[in-house]
Amino acid sequence: MAMDNASEIFEVEGNGSENDCTLFSLSDEYFEAARVLQETPPVRVNYALVTYYLLGHSAELALKAYLYKHGLNIKDLREIGHNLEKLVTLAKGNGLSEKVKFEHILHLANTYKDKNLEYRKIKKASFPPAHLLTEEIKALQYAVFDKIST
Repeated sequence: MAMDNASEIFEVEGNGSENDCTLFSLSDEYFEAARVLQETPPVRVNYALVTYYLLGHSAELALKAYLYKHGLNIKDLREIGHNLEKLVTLAKGNGLSEKVKFEHILHLANTYKDKNLEYRKIKKASFPPAHLLTEEIKALQYAVFDKIST
């Protein structure tokens, strides 16, 4: 039974595969969603944790896009999971530009990896300044795009 209001993302069936382009495009979508939340004043709820999650996931997918382009397969990337520290180490080891800084991404890494942004816990947590994390991820995306677009 077809839904009247259903929409489709892709116009062609496709083969269900993932690659550097699919990973990077999702990274950009998560990044833009975070930017929209950052620019929208909270009305009834504070969505800071959701914004940090979106930014962390954007960084994760950008790093995975870079690593896919440099020889890691999707299975390997899934096994790394949400470990931003490991992804950063691997990306640097595979020649990601020294100009890309990871101070704020690494500050978020443990909270992101432990899924503390997805499942709220009564627990003190430290976060990097959102605007600096955003700038760092945008610079990461530029560096990754330069490598995967060639």
